[in-house]
Amino acid sequence: MPTEKLDFAGQVEQMKSKGITFKLMNEKQAMEFLRDDTYYFRLKFYAGNYDKHRDGPKKGKYIDLDFAYLKELSLLDVYFRRAMFPIVIDIEHYTKVSLLNAVNKNKREDGYSIVQDLFTKQKWLKREILHQKTPYTEGLVNKYGENFGVWNIVEVLTFTNLISLYDLYFSKYQQKHVETEHLYAVRSIRNSIAHNNCLLQNLRAGEPPELEHKQDIYSAVASIPAIGDSMRKNKLAVPVLYDFVATLEVFDKMVTSQKERIKQIELLYSLISTRFTRHIDYFDNNPVVSSAIDFMLKVVSHYRRKALNGISCEDVNIF
Repeated sequence: MPTEKLDFAGQVEQMKSKGITFKLMNEKQAMEFLRDDTYYFRLKFYAGNYDKHRDGPKKGKYIDLDFAYLKELSLLDVYFRRAMFPIVIDIEHYTKVSLLNAVNKNKREDGYSIVQDLFTKQKWLKREILHQKTPYTEGLVNKYGENFGVWNIVEVLTFTNLISLYDLYFSKYQQKHVETEHLYAVRSIRNSIAHNNCLLQNLRAGEPPELEHKQDIYSAVASIPAIGDSMRKNKLAVPVLYDFVATLEVFDKMVTSQKERIKQIELLYSLISTRFTRHIDYFDNNPVVSSAIDFMLKVVSHYRRKALNGISCEDVNIF
């Protein structure tokens, strides 16, 4: 059955009927936020982090959920996506760097045969590249489209197809590399950011991920003294938190520029250690959210220490 179209006052009334309060922000301020900064359907995603009363007169209504808490989660999500985007873009760049360096050192690979292997495996891909060129890739495709080498095809592949090429090459030559499964976690974060999806709308643990190809992510978190077994198992069962850790692990392993690692991790650390905790009292009664923020801070602090590697943070110019 189609849902009723509601004006801003109607949206507020519907939220009130669901137990959402307006103590920290009044109804007028809430309607202004809904009008100027977001929209109701998107904002209510974050309510999924809150429990509902199971019985009694408030059955079915949210427990301790104020409109300000939803606003805060939506803002943290925006800031988180902004901080993660340069990290995933760096990973995409250094995936190309890693692949091309491996090809250059490999006397058995001429740089063309692996591209032909990719076209054989994905028979539609060459046609897609030739027909979906953009003003930014047209010159390259026109010049090299009939005889791509690995060094120019990486410039026109989507990240998904780049991962396929990366996996094909390293599987063929059995060389040490970052686990492809982790690159798909990076892709999940990257594509969600690019499509402006909400990342923090569900911080609840789901089914624990299968350990095959993921053991080193568990081991990476297990090496963080501040994170115990219970927190590790619980938080790695939250899809966005697993992808978050996998992305930082790949970033740490793949990005060879220490300056770039420090710059991006320092920005992320600054965000989570200051802005994410500014209104942490909002979530005093919500361990789903508060423990997720605690986990994220412990994880990014760990990768910050690794990036700095003994360098004083005062000596770092992140710009």
